[in-house]
Amino acid sequence: MQLEDFIQDVARGAGEIIREKYQKLDTWQAKGSRGDVVTEVDVASEEYVIGRIKAEFPSDGIVSEETGAQGNLDGAVWVIDPLDGTKNYTMQIPMFAVSIGRAEGGVPNAGAIYDPIHDEMFYAQRGCGARVNGRAIRVAEEKTVDDCLINVSWSPGSDCANFIKYMEYLSHRTAYFRRFGSAAVVMAYIACGRLHGYMQAGLHPWDAAAGIVIIQEAGGMITDFHGKPIDLRNSNIGIVTANPDIHAELMKEVIG
Repeated sequence: MQLEDFIQDVARGAGEIIREKYQKLDTWQAKGSRGDVVTEVDVASEEYVIGRIKAEFPSDGIVSEETGAQGNLDGAVWVIDPLDGTKNYTMQIPMFAVSIGRAEGGVPNAGAIYDPIHDEMFYAQRGCGARVNGRAIRVAEEKTVDDCLINVSWSPGSDCANFIKYMEYLSHRTAYFRRFGSAAVVMAYIACGRLHGYMQAGLHPWDAAAGIVIIQEAGGMITDFHGKPIDLRNSNIGIVTANPDIHAELMKEVIG
C-alpha cells in the first residue's frame, strides 16, 4: 500500500473506533496536567494505529500521546495523536480528530487529520499539495488581520498572560476569536481557509505533526514564536500559523 493510502486508511480505521463509541462513553480519567483526560477510546485508537504501523513499517520509530516513544527515532518516525480533543469528546462536543504524521529529523513529510464526525480527511505529503476528501485546499487569502477569524489558545502551564495580551491587541482589529479545543482540527481549518490565524503555546509533537505539513502544503506559514521552523523533537511547542501576509503581521505587530 502506498504511503498516502496507508496513512488515510489507518486514520479512517481509528476514526471508526472513535465514532462508534461517541456519546456512549461512561467514564474517563485524569492524566498529567490539570484538565487533561484520557479514555478507553484514546487507548483503543492508539493501539489500532500502532499495530497497523508496526505491521507495515516495522523499522520506523513511533511517538504517541499515550505510550510515548518506541523504536528507532533516528530515521522515519510516526507521530500520533489517537484522539485530539479528548475533553470535547467526553463532553459530547463534536470537534475532535485523529492526527497521524510521519517525520524525519524532526520535520514532518506526510500527515493526515481525520474528523470522524464530519467525515473529513485532511491529507498532505511533502511536495504534493494538501487536500480534504481528495479536493485541493489553500489557506485564506486575506492580507491583514482586520476582521479575520483568529484562534488564540494556550495550554495549562503556559504563560496565559501573554495570550490575553495578544487577544487584547487583536481585539482592536477583529472581534472574531475562536478556541476549539483540538489543535489538529484548528490546523486543518487553517489549511483550508476556514480560519485565518492560530497562535498557541504548550503543544506536544503529536498535536502538531500532521498539521504542520498540511498547512505548509496548503501555502501557509507555520513557525514558533521566534519565527523559527518547528522541530518535532522538542517536547514543548509553540506555533504561529496563517497565510504568509497574516503570519508576518502576527509576528511583527502582535508578538513583537
